[in-house]
Amino acid sequence: MEHAQSAISPPQSSEEAFSQIATAPGDLPTPQQQLRLTSQTHQFRHDNTIVPLAPEPEKPVEVWATSGTGMPLHRAAIFYTTDGSLPTLDSQSLPMTEETVDWQVSVGYLTRWRAEIPGQAADTVVRYRIGGWQTGEPDGAEPTVWAHDGQGFHFADPNAVTVFAYSVETARSPLPHWMADAVIYQIFLDRFHPGTEDGRFTGPSGPRERHGGTIEGVRRALPYLAELGVTCLWLSPLHPSETYHRYDTIDFFHVDPELGGNEALVALVNEAHAREMRVLLDFVPSHASWHHPAFLAAQQDRTSPTHSWFTFDEWPDKYRSFLGVSTHLPTFNTQDEGAREYLIGSAVHWLEEYGVDGFRVDHVIGPSMDFWVAFHRAITQAKADVVAFGEATDTPDSLRRYRGRLHGILDFPLARALRSTFAAGTWGVGELDSFLDAHETYMESGPGRVSFLDNHDMERFLYLAGGDTARLKLAALCLFTLSATPILYYGTEVGLSHSVGFGDGLGGDSEARRDMIWDPGEWDRDLLVFFQGLIRLRRDYPALQH
Repeated sequence: MEHAQSAISPPQSSEEAFSQIATAPGDLPTPQQQLRLTSQTHQFRHDNTIVPLAPEPEKPVEVWATSGTGMPLHRAAIFYTTDGSLPTLDSQSLPMTEETVDWQVSVGYLTRWRAEIPGQAADTVVRYRIGGWQTGEPDGAEPTVWAHDGQGFHFADPNAVTVFAYSVETARSPLPHWMADAVIYQIFLDRFHPGTEDGRFTGPSGPRERHGGTIEGVRRALPYLAELGVTCLWLSPLHPSETYHRYDTIDFFHVDPELGGNEALVALVNEAHAREMRVLLDFVPSHASWHHPAFLAAQQDRTSPTHSWFTFDEWPDKYRSFLGVSTHLPTFNTQDEGAREYLIGSAVHWLEEYGVDGFRVDHVIGPSMDFWVAFHRAITQAKADVVAFGEATDTPDSLRRYRGRLHGILDFPLARALRSTFAAGTWGVGELDSFLDAHETYMESGPGRVSFLDNHDMERFLYLAGGDTARLKLAALCLFTLSATPILYYGTEVGLSHSVGFGDGLGGDSEARRDMIWDPGEWDRDLLVFFQGLIRLRRDYPALQH
């Protein structure tokens, strides 16, 4: 039977629009990527470029940095520690050699600096800074410039991130073993299930209002999810906040009472585990609500212990915020030890006290790699088979650098390719085949990958495909037979979609966050049976898992 919320074909979009076919808030747009490249002319940069990407025990690691003609250097050196402490001028040091000079269009000449840090024991964390002495400046003991991180949005600010880190790996695979045959189901809590007997929503229905989904609703849906065949649940943010989406956290250590509070999460995790399902939380360490107590204290008192958790350009009302425009989302200074302890401590809290199995991590191109190494180390010490995969909306060369900093990344390049091929039809099979050959080879040495067709930040696949479920089936078949761990966005399996695009109505991205269908009479049963079979295929055949 045709489901109630059938989609219609979206209007023809330009090639530029389809280049944004798989994006998220915080995506680094092409002009910014180009500016990041050309900025090298007048910068001393270390873009977390190490060789190999996955350092092995007792083997040396090459560290590379670049300086442009607008930042001429005559000397450079690395200062590093292996005990987890912050590197200083008194730390171990190594001179860098001027290895080569390259020329690039729009950049000009770039000097490549190289040093080799000696091999370290397994599980060692190496933290380092790279100092440079500018040509024509007094050659004192202290560098005249520190290399800064040119990845993500950091490239424009030479003072944003100047401390780097990597860890020495022991495992051959970056992902825990259970992720090989996992099928993840993404749940947007406010719109999934209200906990009623029939699952119907009876509260407010506006696009920005809370519709009333609860954690108890997820628990009631476990029999349905078990029959579907999924093995892991990804829950959208569940902390107290002021919005329906809850990406503006006020308290990182409690569950929003409107979702059922801490007790509801305990009950869900226990029953999910009894059904051999794992539970992941959506973790948002890059920013918080402007009503978070730590930020309010920082605004009210410059001597507050939490003042340094945030970056004030002009105290108290001009501060760094998400994307530089969302003043209601002040950005954490994750280089600050107090902020790091708070954020990482909250993640460990949910692992140790509630038994969750890991995290989907929001906007990972915000915090530094030094932060992610510390985060990765803390959560793996708390739980051996934990997983953390990040929303890294950046170029493939940047995504590869998360190896050893996070277990995995969400594969946005693959999502863009599958949506362009099967939904929009702007790619042919040949283009997809060429992409897959190159992408799989290029990303092999990077972090683990978690794949998807759509999510809460993008128009649903079925909408882009004009409601054509045959296209959805083809795309899903491709997704589930590739190497990355697949995610199924809630409702996709029963035909949940929307009738207008994000820019065509008042709902915006809430169009992709519509209430889950719980009336079996409104399900696309043929689609549901297809996904049940596809999930079973993925789980039954090791060749599709490895």
